[in-house]
Amino acid sequence: MSTPMESVDIQEKPVGPLGADLDWHPADVVAALWKARTTLRRLSRQNRYAPDSLKLALRHPWPRAESIIATAIGTAPQQIWPSRYHADGTPKSGRGERGLGRGAQRLQRDRRNRTKHSTGGAAVNVHAVDVRRGGQA
Repeated sequence: MSTPMESVDIQEKPVGPLGADLDWHPADVVAALWKARTTLRRLSRQNRYAPDSLKLALRHPWPRAESIIATAIGTAPQQIWPSRYHADGTPKSGRGERGLGRGAQRLQRDRRNRTKHSTGGAAVNVHAVDVRRGGQA
């Protein structure tokens, strides 16, 4: 008996206008899973997620779920979702790369604080209490 990985025909990445790589359509991903004789629900349960969890990876970036789905199909996640990965295969971080989210706000705040305090590059806790002065800062 053949394994599910051998029976799946992997399609080439679709190419959009101007030669841009396109992600597979969610229906194509589901069809490839059916060809591999599995479903998103079954993969979710096998990997200890709630039954509908991996369905989210069809619409939103989730590198771990994308890896689980791609392994079941027998291809790399970068081939299914090229817009979500860098050329070297590492996932794009999304919010941080667009300058949004908590990470970007923290970076901006740190940059502002570096210009306010001239400590010569040394880390200084400006809120520390000096015990030798009787609790005065």
